[in-house]
Amino acid sequence: MTIQNSSFLARFLPSRAIALFGALAVLSTLALGGCGYHLRGVTTLDPVYKSVYVQGMSTSDPVYQQLQRLFRNTHSTLVTDPSKASATLVIDSNQVEQRVAVVTPQANVQQYELYQRITYHIELADGRRLPEQTIGQARNYNYDPTGVIASTSNEAQIRQELAETLARLLFYRLSAPVKMEPPAAVH
Repeated sequence: MTIQNSSFLARFLPSRAIALFGALAVLSTLALGGCGYHLRGVTTLDPVYKSVYVQGMSTSDPVYQQLQRLFRNTHSTLVTDPSKASATLVIDSNQVEQRVAVVTPQANVQQYELYQRITYHIELADGRRLPEQTIGQARNYNYDPTGVIASTSNEAQIRQELAETLARLLFYRLSAPVKMEPPAAVH
């Protein structure tokens, strides 16, 4: 290649690279739009959930903290005063169980399963009570008796993931419209 040809490439290569980058950016945008990806907007919950009080769960519970994060992007709020609530999310039980999942032939535990189950119901400000529901999730993790600190750290991470998943499930249940049934007549 002569010196004259290399200067020709040096002048036009940057503009071609910019054009190629621009074309890739346009194609990426089209591909993301075509696959259904969209930026999240504000989530709107049913109007009966304008302000929700959570009963039976500490504000320091990881599930509650994740619910707080999810409510930040809505037109609804979690309140700490039950008198200001339009609905109350009553946590009837919140249980975490650790079960043995895998045992070695030498009878050593090799893997545990963490299972968290939340049973709840919703009480509306007008006195109606929605039926009790239960949600649950399970995750397995490896246990190494020689690395107890690492196993404990892994368990804590799994517990946090379970809490986040269950909070999202609770939130999605709240995002479903509430079926309004007339109050039962008293005879």
